[in-house]
Amino acid sequence: MNKQDFINAVNKFDTHSEAEKRIAEYFMAHYAVLPFSKIDELCKQIGVGKATLGRFLQRLGFSGFIQFKKQVTDDLTQILTTPIERYEYHTTDPTQGSTKGVLANHYCEVMDNMEKTFEALSEQDFDEAIHIMREPKGKLYVMGSASSEALASYFYLLARYLRKDVVLLKADISTLPHQLVDVCEDDILFAISYHRFSNITVKLVRWFHESGGRIIVVTDQPVNPFVAYSNVQFSVESAGNGFFNNRAAGFALIEALIKGLSQHKEKDNRFNRIEGLFDEFSIFKT
Repeated sequence: MNKQDFINAVNKFDTHSEAEKRIAEYFMAHYAVLPFSKIDELCKQIGVGKATLGRFLQRLGFSGFIQFKKQVTDDLTQILTTPIERYEYHTTDPTQGSTKGVLANHYCEVMDNMEKTFEALSEQDFDEAIHIMREPKGKLYVMGSASSEALASYFYLLARYLRKDVVLLKADISTLPHQLVDVCEDDILFAISYHRFSNITVKLVRWFHESGGRIIVVTDQPVNPFVAYSNVQFSVESAGNGFFNNRAAGFALIEALIKGLSQHKEKDNRFNRIEGLFDEFSIFKT
């Protein structure tokens, strides 16, 4: 069931109670995040009981919330294939063939992803993210797992030049609680997660939100488990024709965030001190 089908079905109701109106209005305003909602949290946010929500969904023809979520999910989310399935599709489907070589094809793929990403990005969201990241009161936690780990590590390395208290979180469930024990409401989480979304990152974003911290997310799916919890969300294109999806647009956005984060005078002393430490320990060949 897509959003328009839902609206059409609700409009066919002969009567609407006040509770049903609240449910319908909430569903229409938050339709994209319904696949990731829990019924207890949902009812609390709307201000209705589970029985009331159940009766509303039965009027729509569903046995309950689980069946409704499944149909919404089927419509909203793309099929999340594994790398092997994606590769087999692109190498066996004759419509996916190309006369170009690998290098030329990859160039076109990268440029297409970059163009679509930067056309869709919001300057207002970007400025808000930079404003949050510059906040000196709390720590800036950075998290990425699987292929996102490389992007998170890259951001962390450069962000350390520009502000203090940057913490790189490892997606290791046995040590993550030790890294999070001092999180407070002044802290910021910068999370990077591509589909198939890491369960650890999803749980971390939700927990950070419940702890009162602010959250910035980079992902490649506008419909994702983070929508309801993030203060700023960036969606980057990642289409790829090989075994793995393309991460070039994500790297480009991270470099833009680093550039924005560097535009303040206070960074100079920190930058010079790091360079001095490089010299002290003879890190680089002269």
